[in-house]
Amino acid sequence: MERWLRKNTAFFIFFILISIVYLSSLLVHHDIWWDSAVFLGMGKYIYSFGSVGLWEASRPLLWPIVLGFYWKLGLNPILFGEITAILFSLGTVLLVYIIASRLFDRKIAFIASFFLSLSQTFFVFSNIMQTEIPSTFFVLLGLYFFIRRLYNYSGLFLGIAFMTRFFQLFIAFPLFLLLLYLTARNKENVRAFLNFCVFFLIPVVPYLIFNYFLYGSLFYPFAVQAFMTKYTGWVFNQPLYFYFVSIVKENFLAVFSILGLVFALRRYNFGRYALAFAFLGSFMLYNTAMHKEMRLLIPVLPLLYILASYGMVYFAGLLKKRRNLVLYSLLAVFFALSLPDLRFDSYEDGFDLFYEYSGEADAGSLWISNPAFIAFSDKKADELVYYPLYGSERIDQLERNIGNAGAVLINTCDILPCPSHDEGCSKKHSDFINLLTETFSLARSAEKGSCKYYIFEKIYN
Repeated sequence: MERWLRKNTAFFIFFILISIVYLSSLLVHHDIWWDSAVFLGMGKYIYSFGSVGLWEASRPLLWPIVLGFYWKLGLNPILFGEITAILFSLGTVLLVYIIASRLFDRKIAFIASFFLSLSQTFFVFSNIMQTEIPSTFFVLLGLYFFIRRLYNYSGLFLGIAFMTRFFQLFIAFPLFLLLLYLTARNKENVRAFLNFCVFFLIPVVPYLIFNYFLYGSLFYPFAVQAFMTKYTGWVFNQPLYFYFVSIVKENFLAVFSILGLVFALRRYNFGRYALAFAFLGSFMLYNTAMHKEMRLLIPVLPLLYILASYGMVYFAGLLKKRRNLVLYSLLAVFFALSLPDLRFDSYEDGFDLFYEYSGEADAGSLWISNPAFIAFSDKKADELVYYPLYGSERIDQLERNIGNAGAVLINTCDILPCPSHDEGCSKKHSDFINLLTETFSLARSAEKGSCKYYIFEKIYN
């Protein structure tokens, strides 16, 4: 360790500084994000055997198990969840440095970790309790062992990444194809390929068995996720060029990734090929999806910035005597442009009305339109109004079961607008609100912009 620190002093100092910066985000007040609230609610549900929290079948279970464990211990699951998210963020920065050092050199590794840690997207999500960064950590760990040809560990950690976030299959699959190709060409033995596959399945098979006993189908959660990917989130649909433009806006030096990719593929080097294939395969797949957000691209950013760093250092090297001047000038410009745009999460949801009610009331069976409504309480959501898709069919289901509800908490902006293909949904929504008004007592209500807040309570004679 002492020898490593001497050789990597610059990175070690930077890592300590960025650790302090990331940990300071705990001092910035913010409300809980939608997905974070889901994972927290599922964690409570798991450890309470269904008496507290909520359940969404389409989610992987590893992150909820972590958050629920803090709750089960009597710790503040939000505080400790955010600390854990920060540790995964720092671990991701460290792995970028380690991987890039192994494939290239310490200078490229330092620049890559510098780019990632100061990425606007990565920075703001560094303490958010979502699965993008924790799963990216496991992906990079899998890639690291893949590069070292330790395929059993690689498969295992890629399987864990998949069980943390399903979409990490986008990175595991190109590595699978590369290893399959090398095996077919007798450049790797069949046992290595089988080890990779078997160890990948170690964390996956128990989940599939769990699905069979819970839902009667091994693949039910994947089917629900596929349905939701197709029909929900249309407000986030973006054109094909969205990621290209957004990446360059976030870091103009990312254009050097093209040069880095070309030279990584110029001559055969197993580790660099693995990096390039993982990047190309995953980036192309993310671009084919209509739903595009920069947070979804977080698993690709470490690979992108390693390639960009390689391309930039190679380009500067062509200038010979002026290479250091050009290189450090580019980094200084990046830092100057990026620094004003770096923000920690300061999301304010304005849901105090719902938080107060869920913390105090005990109205029986609880229906909610947002998972955050019960994030700060030990209540159970018996019905998720929004899940899996709020539309005509879902409204019909809710109306049929309305007699089972004790309280219904709705923010109309959680469930509207209706899906564009569902022509009758808007009228059905109005009829549903009218039915709630007639059937229940309106305990509390408010408006925030175009959003209407309703808390309906069952009328007991």
